[in-house]
Amino acid sequence: MTNRGPSSRLVRSVFLMFLVVPTLWTVGRWTEPPIGVDAVSAVTPGHVSVVGARMLPETFDAAAADSLVRRAMYFSGGVHKAFDGDTRWVLIRAAHDVAPAARASHLLILEATLLAIRNAAAEADLALLVGKLDGGDDTWHTQIAQQLQGPRLASIGVELLLVSEEETEAIDVPDSGMAADFYDLPIALLECDAAINIAHAGTPLAALKNLSGLARPTSQTTDADAVLVDQALLAEVSYTLSHLQVPGGQQMILASRDGVAIDRVAAQVTGAASDSASLAALHLAHTRFLGQSDLADIKVSGADVPGTWVAPKEDNPEENETE
Repeated sequence: MTNRGPSSRLVRSVFLMFLVVPTLWTVGRWTEPPIGVDAVSAVTPGHVSVVGARMLPETFDAAAADSLVRRAMYFSGGVHKAFDGDTRWVLIRAAHDVAPAARASHLLILEATLLAIRNAAAEADLALLVGKLDGGDDTWHTQIAQQLQGPRLASIGVELLLVSEEETEAIDVPDSGMAADFYDLPIALLECDAAINIAHAGTPLAALKNLSGLARPTSQTTDADAVLVDQALLAEVSYTLSHLQVPGGQQMILASRDGVAIDRVAAQVTGAASDSASLAALHLAHTRFLGQSDLADIKVSGADVPGTWVAPKEDNPEENETE
């Protein structure tokens, strides 16, 4: 593994230095700076989480994936907000539960997301965390490795890490766990400066469940929802992007600093909002301050999702937000 020096989430300063003037994108049709719309603006209350969204056609190519991923990030306020001025190592969690029929399209989304992250964190080391502590789908891991060696990603320097081969350490959950007090956690998650979650929403709670397999409770527990929450508390994800299948053949990209809000919006647009068990798990995550689970307190920029927060007309300057 690359020697990344003393920079660590265990020891880094709590002072954040946000990037002010990121470079412009020049790939494909994207010409806007990645700062993003002023989604977290004076007209958006502090308790409201912001999710950027873009619809995808049933089939798409790499150029379309690039444009739509970047636009979803733009509507979320920008992926650059996941990093501070001292970020030297970014750990990216790859989706581990992708059905074979959806893998080709998701690999394009993964590729576009990695390119966007590289642009936002130009000087940082990037590593893609694949699989689970107990292994995973070797065929899928091979497909991801091949994508990293493709013509668009080979030059940007993304290290592939298999979770099952990473050294672990028993770590206590911040402010006590809900299912267990201690979990075995890959040391890489402790040493990175920022963690990003790239999920594939084939099932409810995709963003939360994509963190499963990263942490293993050191004691017996049967409360699956509480384990999901504990794992999220340990992972400390700073940005989430979810690629989901929408009824009718379309696909959608959701991006946000709030992974819980993404899962709540995903439940709404996929018809899983009637799944009381999923909503209960999201509410449990909300009680631990992991994100917003109330749809009325989530603002979706870039798509119309009924039931989400909308600014009063007299205070809403974002007339062209969904274009």
